[in-house]
Amino acid sequence: MRLSWRQLIKSKLQGKSKYFSVGIAFSGESVLLCVLEKKGNKIEWVLDASFSHSNWSTQLADYVQRHKLNNTDCYVSLTSHWYQLLQADQPQVEENEIYASLAWPLKDLLPPNVDYVYDFMNPPAQVAGQSKLSVVAIPHKDIDSISKGIYNAQLKLKGISIEETASVELTPQSSDAVMSLVQEHGEEIVLNIVKNNQLYFTRRLKGFENLGSYSANELSMGITESLCVQIQRSMDYFESQLRQPPVKKVLLKLDTTLTDTLAEQIQDNMGLPVINFEPEIQCGSGFNFKMASFSCLGAAYTKQSLKLEKAAKSAEQKSSSASADKKVSA
Repeated sequence: MRLSWRQLIKSKLQGKSKYFSVGIAFSGESVLLCVLEKKGNKIEWVLDASFSHSNWSTQLADYVQRHKLNNTDCYVSLTSHWYQLLQADQPQVEENEIYASLAWPLKDLLPPNVDYVYDFMNPPAQVAGQSKLSVVAIPHKDIDSISKGIYNAQLKLKGISIEETASVELTPQSSDAVMSLVQEHGEEIVLNIVKNNQLYFTRRLKGFENLGSYSANELSMGITESLCVQIQRSMDYFESQLRQPPVKKVLLKLDTTLTDTLAEQIQDNMGLPVINFEPEIQCGSGFNFKMASFSCLGAAYTKQSLKLEKAAKSAEQKSSSASADKKVSA
């Protein structure tokens, strides 16, 4: 997607936005927006909105103008309605040739007569004897529509991700394995296992879409037990098949007002600490994480992760350079 000369010049004249980033999540029901602002060393969630699919781009452009969001870095996340997450054998080619080599096997895995945009992730751990890639495929027409809508709203589109990776952005740094269960309104639960900010394992838990409709008694009469079975299966796979140390903690962000009750029941059943999933973001007035879309917040927070990654690389380079200088001096 290219900016016209008129758009490019207008963007340059507007100068730098006072906001840190905009996150936009495309769910099955609506298009959600959140805005982060950097205040000192803190990142604060300051704005929140939702738009209907039918005219989201017009509503977005109006919202951007009204709140002076022009020229703010924008990150998009898609829920499962918009993409396919596939497993493919890693082609036996040079690393810079992997992307092109995936085109042929994907033809057999994706519906015909649809033009797809795809990208891949290399898992940090594999089942013994396997060499798989996680491939995300999104219809080209959807990418084109999303890109045009965001550029026309005068936001700076920086990246498009999926909800599995968006929630990884919000998971606190830990050298121990942490499991998160994140659920958008009326959606399947996304179960992730993350270590050192890397996604080791992800799966969707079906059958819990109506979790918010159950009472505490109903949860204790089989729902929690079913959920614990799925958690245990995932941990067993992570430990035995991926040969990783045990999960140390479970983070919950579920579509129910009874998260605390559910956390207590899971903790009693599993013998693991189970706590509310609270990202390292300050909530502005009137906001709380129970009402948040983590796909949206995670997308917006990507910018912070990228900055930290760049800072870490810079520090590593300086350290290497200093070590080299010492060797030369010696």
